[in-house]
Amino acid sequence: MADIVGVGLAGGQGVRARPLTLKAPGYLRSKAAMAFLGRRLIRWVMEILSAEGIKEYYLIAHGKENRYQIKVLIGYGETLGVDVQYSPVKFDAPSTGSADSTLRLLEHWDLDRPALVFPTDSIIDFDLEPMAGAHRERGAAVTIAAMTRAPAEVAEKYGLMLTDPTARILEFVEKPTLAELRDHFGVREPGEFDRLPLLTNAGFYLLDTGVLREVARRPEIEAMRAERLDFGKDLLPWLVAEGYPVYAHPVRRIGDLGNVEDYVETMVDVLHGRFESVSRLMGPPYDPEQDVWIAPESLHLRDDLTGKSLQEKMAEGLVTIGPAVRIGRYTEIGPGVVITESNLDDDVEVLEGAYVARSQIRDGAIIGPSATVRNSVVGSMSEVQSAKARATVIEDFVALGDEVVVQQGVRLAGGISVYPRLKIPSGMQAPPGTEIATPQDVIDLL
Repeated sequence: MADIVGVGLAGGQGVRARPLTLKAPGYLRSKAAMAFLGRRLIRWVMEILSAEGIKEYYLIAHGKENRYQIKVLIGYGETLGVDVQYSPVKFDAPSTGSADSTLRLLEHWDLDRPALVFPTDSIIDFDLEPMAGAHRERGAAVTIAAMTRAPAEVAEKYGLMLTDPTARILEFVEKPTLAELRDHFGVREPGEFDRLPLLTNAGFYLLDTGVLREVARRPEIEAMRAERLDFGKDLLPWLVAEGYPVYAHPVRRIGDLGNVEDYVETMVDVLHGRFESVSRLMGPPYDPEQDVWIAPESLHLRDDLTGKSLQEKMAEGLVTIGPAVRIGRYTEIGPGVVITESNLDDDVEVLEGAYVARSQIRDGAIIGPSATVRNSVVGSMSEVQSAKARATVIEDFVALGDEVVVQQGVRLAGGISVYPRLKIPSGMQAPPGTEIATPQDVIDLL
């Protein structure tokens, strides 16, 4: 795959993923810089693609913070054994969308080889060689990586691609309802409908750069670029309508990390080994039968209460770790703790009697005694204070930003977001879906 170059769309500002992308109030980190299973997301994506043979990358960034956060993480590719170039700063201002930026940069970099355009807020499980082979054989202008989903998954959440028997795309349907899907496919039996495989756009595009550079000079495209030219909303539907050969190619799995629920679901899938491309990069597990990874530094770390190492506590049945758990370095696990389907990064403390399930716990966070954290994300250096008599509960896709303090006895549930450095006092009650962004928001909820 040495003839294919990677073009990364790294210019997003991470607004949709707040507070996961907030480093501090008002200061967004790039989605590409989000942490996931001990590595930054852009490293995961590029390591997956590099394992598929791509060694030359061009990253489309936007703005100083976005650009330099990414540069700090991957530089010019030295630590990954690849070559990386960045879009010139002068192209930030005129950009009107992902496709506009890509077309401009194909010309600037004089790219005439096939290019895989990829997002930096998703991970993919696929094999590039068969996708590239199908792309060449069909003479495709664009081949879109497609995820096969059930109708209930697609309805009102994903755009749909309708194809002919050769996988050539005939039409894009934007986030249809279940009723619209039933009418479109003429399905009346519920069982038959539930089994219907639907193709959704995974956001990875293999381009014939020669065709796309010619398309960029079309008057219609030039006019569209003046207002907006995104891939999914504009360029791809236009190519299909104009008769260009655009094909879908199914991939095994795609993981979107743009919101808390999708982040958690993707993390759990990866820990269960459902992403082959990621599993190959995670290294050997401590317990292959349970899909458990534990760094040696944590395995031998002794807790303050019992003086026993994690390895000793596991052997004596004093803690339960697994299935599907990753524990980073120098993380302390107290007695009576249960951790399942979760990732704990470095320097975390989980104190006696705490329960952590289907959750991401970032570096330096503290989970207090008898606390419950379920289906949630706890930010770096946050503290969930708790006690046996006043246990704290955080569940159902709550996101705590970095350096948040939650006091004893608080219950947060149902998609609540807490921005960095806020303190959630005992007695505060927040309805599901609340966004707690300022100290005044906290006061208003007391």
